Amino acid sequence: MSAAPTTRRRVELVLVPLVAAFCMAVIIGTIVLDRDRGQCPSPTWNNNVTLSLAGSVLNSANAAAITACAGADCTPTGPVFAKSATGNTRVLTHQDDGSWLLTLGAQPPSALNFRVYDQNGKILAAQSTALNWTRVSGNERCGGRMAGMNVVLDVP
Repeated sequence: MSAAPTTRRRVELVLVPLVAAFCMAVIIGTIVLDRDRGQCPSPTWNNNVTLSLAGSVLNSANAAAITACAGADCTPTGPVFAKSATGNTRVLTHQDDGSWLLTLGAQPPSALNFRVYDQNGKILAAQSTALNWTRVSGNERCGGRMAGMNVVLDVP
């Protein structure tokens, strides 16, 4: 009877930790190999922010141009109509419903600064907005399209 507890104790002390270590090695190896399994495809999507003006009807009607800046990078680069701005992959266009559509690339910024200008280049309103994007396609590693954002800018 004394042989059974010794064999059982050897199994508990030697075999179980070895099997557990082997299983952990397989799991970690699978995770590492899966993470590096291939390159991500090049982005073929854009992300959008719709900017609506609220507040003074007179000043909103006088809005001739809007800039959207992420840090020092602005679209368009000055108070001009977006369609005449060149050299930027982002586009800011005035829509028929009075809103402005900012088309961003695949990696949208986490915050934007908007400025509304009148015909003479005078700033009518300015606002900083933090953007909390929600992914609607793709994955965390390779990215994907984000849900469109709606921002309301109050023009005094």
